[in-house]
Amino acid sequence: MTGIIAAVIEEAEAIKKEIENIKEIVINEISFFTGKFNEKEIVFVQSGIGKVNAAITATLLIEKFNVKEVIFSGVAGSLDARLKIGDVVIGRDIVQHDVDATAFGYKMGQIPQMKEWAFESDKYLIEKTAKINNINHQILLGRILTGDQFISKKDVKIQLGKDFDALCVDMESGAVAQVCARLGIKFLIIRSISDSITDDSGMEYTSFVKLAAENSKKILKEII
Repeated sequence: MTGIIAAVIEEAEAIKKEIENIKEIVINEISFFTGKFNEKEIVFVQSGIGKVNAAITATLLIEKFNVKEVIFSGVAGSLDARLKIGDVVIGRDIVQHDVDATAFGYKMGQIPQMKEWAFESDKYLIEKTAKINNINHQILLGRILTGDQFISKKDVKIQLGKDFDALCVDMESGAVAQVCARLGIKFLIIRSISDSITDDSGMEYTSFVKLAAENSKKILKEII
């Protein structure tokens, strides 16, 4: 069975309306939805925003529903001028940019006592995205960053992209990737761009989050 996670309500609504025979199961006040998505049995859950919420939700999803793979579908902010609103990034790997243990000799973004610096998505799931061409936006494969901040300033976005050689940034993917890596579950991150490299990210996000969520969902349907 496949587990699907989204963070915010716009992402969740785009996916939930596609689930057939949907049933709700509440665990620790978190609603999980079982049913069929594109004819495949899935469990869907909205994690809420931030790394802790994402980690709690991913752990419950894996432990309570015995899923074999986890796909995160959602939106992100661009760190690359090539990416426009609505474009999609498939996460080759994911780095937590706000982890700083460099004083102890770790690379910026590396979690202490973990061998991984970047958590790699499942290669087979990545391969399934290679032939997708049914959306009118770019689909790029690359690094996704995660941190517990909404990155809104143009200069900060540009610097993050350069420092980590990354395409986009969000607030949950790195936590989901870390949980999956620790528990031995394959995963894939799909992020559609809701705000570009400008100083107007907050306004863009509000205006375009639904468009971006729909594009992520389209990619998700092709993979499932």
